[in-house]
Amino acid sequence: MASENFRLHFPYAEKMLLVVSRTFALNINVLSGKLRQSVLFAYLYLRIADTLEDDAELPPDEKCRLLSLFSAIFKDGADVQARLAGFETALPADWKTSEDPNRELCARAGWVVPLLWELPRKFVRPVCAVVVEMCGGMSRSVKRQEAALAAGWLSLNTVAELEEYCYFVAGIVGKMLTDVFAADCRLIFEKRRQMMKKLDVSFGLALQLVNIIKDAREDSERKVCFVPEELCVKHGFAHSRDMFAEGASETNRAAVMRELCVHAWKHLEDAIRYTIEIPRVYPRLRLFCLWPLFMAAENLVVFGDCSKLFDAGKKAKITRGDVKRITRSTLLHFYSDGWILRRFETLRAQTV
Repeated sequence: MASENFRLHFPYAEKMLLVVSRTFALNINVLSGKLRQSVLFAYLYLRIADTLEDDAELPPDEKCRLLSLFSAIFKDGADVQARLAGFETALPADWKTSEDPNRELCARAGWVVPLLWELPRKFVRPVCAVVVEMCGGMSRSVKRQEAALAAGWLSLNTVAELEEYCYFVAGIVGKMLTDVFAADCRLIFEKRRQMMKKLDVSFGLALQLVNIIKDAREDSERKVCFVPEELCVKHGFAHSRDMFAEGASETNRAAVMRELCVHAWKHLEDAIRYTIEIPRVYPRLRLFCLWPLFMAAENLVVFGDCSKLFDAGKKAKITRGDVKRITRSTLLHFYSDGWILRRFETLRAQTV
């Protein structure tokens, strides 16, 4: 039976999910029961970590300190309430009255974090593990960003560095999903779980790569570029920032982004195969995966030859109508592995 604290603060957690992420709220809310609660909590905790990493006003050393304090809450044997109090005290004072919902969520961590420990331990452990690992990876990323921004432009050198970054901010979420799915679903036997483990990191990597491609121009405006230098050099640019300079070759910069799209398609393929490993008798789990994956795939189709990605006007992305169409079609066909694979290949063929 839920405690008084759960009854009091769980509605706030549900509200904040809708406030900080309409997109992920859609597929999280297709889940049910303890599984839905565990994924919802995990999303909010990772949003807190992401806010600490991205905040423009926090100095790098302070970001790392806060990430460490937040991570410590989730470590084995931690005194959750004491470490929560330490984390909340360490936050900037004005965050407690901020109108920014992400800062508000951080300041009210004491409302949402304890809710996790009211779930069975089989759900608690995977969520704690992903928060600890993500905070560690984000701290390393902050230190790298500090050195890069001192030179005036944040960039990554290689595709391997990009994949490492995507792993820590998104790929590890796939690992958690496999564990909580298996915890909730008795038909995901160990053999199937191990097969899913081979593919699960691609679930987060694919979605993150598509977002990086979609947001590349906007990121460049704050002197940040996640497009690897090696791809830019390969296609005729001395530095990634040159790709966004006025008068840059449209042909060359589109070629850079198309190559990045190829990487995204590879991870999407693995993520689709991950999804069809989920037994058909769990339609909510399949839909949870299919909706963001097909939205990502259709975004890649919208990107086309990638020349639209540099347009300062309308952002290249799918419409709300596309989202509704994707949800309707997958509701009709989630059980069919053949339909899922054919639909994916049809989309990919449109960009070849």
